[in-house]
Amino acid sequence: MKKAIAVLLVVCGMNCLAQSAEPTFEVASVRLADPGASNVGQGLQTSPGLLTIRHTALFGCIMFAWQVPAQVIGPDWIHDVKLDIVGKAPTPVGDRELYLMPGALLEERVGLRAHFEKREIPVFVLTLAKDGPKFAESTTEGPPGGALDKGVMVFQRFSMAEFDAEFSKILGRPVISAAGLKGRYEFRLDMSAFSAADEQDREAAVNVWMTAMQTRPGFKLEDRKESVDVLAVDHAEKTPTEN
Repeated sequence: MKKAIAVLLVVCGMNCLAQSAEPTFEVASVRLADPGASNVGQGLQTSPGLLTIRHTALFGCIMFAWQVPAQVIGPDWIHDVKLDIVGKAPTPVGDRELYLMPGALLEERVGLRAHFEKREIPVFVLTLAKDGPKFAESTTEGPPGGALDKGVMVFQRFSMAEFDAEFSKILGRPVISAAGLKGRYEFRLDMSAFSAADEQDREAAVNVWMTAMQTRPGFKLEDRKESVDVLAVDHAEKTPTEN
C-alpha cells in the first residue's frame, strides 16, 4: 500500500493549489512506460520548472491534469496504458504552475478530448457513525495538507469536501459527504493495517481503506447510486505521438 499512501500525499498537495491561467511546457516528452520496468519511483515528482510522471496509467494522468476525483469515465484501457511524462517549463516555476500544464500536453500527444456531464453512477455517501465523530476542528491556520507520522496518516485543516475528494481518488468512486459538517478538521488514519493488504488486489485494498475510515475517524460509508458530475473521455489514443 506504499503506492496508495504516496499518491494520497501527492493529491493532498495538488488540492491545495489554486487555478490560474493555464501555462504550457517549453519542452516535453510523452512515452509509453516500459512494462518491465520496476514500479519503484513511479508516480509524480517535481522540482523547480520540471514535472515528471513515471509509469502512471492514462487514467491517473487525466486525474492529475484535470484535478478531478475518481469520476473519470472512459474506455477500460485507460487504466492499462501507462505513460512516462517529463515536462520542462520555460522558467523554474513551482508546483502551482506545473500542475496546470499536463492537460494541454495530453490533448496534443494522445489526442485527449473530454467533457463534463451528469451521470448516475455508484458512489459512497459519507455520514457519521452512531457514536459520533472521533476528530476535532483544526486550531491552526494555513491550507489543507497531509503527512505520514509513524504509520499514521494525518490530515490537517481539511473541509469535508476536500476530504471527499481525496478518498474519491483512493476508493475509485465518488465520495459524497452528508455529515453536515461545515468547518475544517483534522483526521488521523492508522496505516499499519495496509501492510497486510495486497496492493495488486484492488478490492482488498479498498476494503482496508474503508475499514480505516469507519473505525478511526468515526465515519459511515453507504453504497448508493447518485447523479454526479463526471469527466467523460470522448477520445484518446493508446500510443502517444512522437516527441
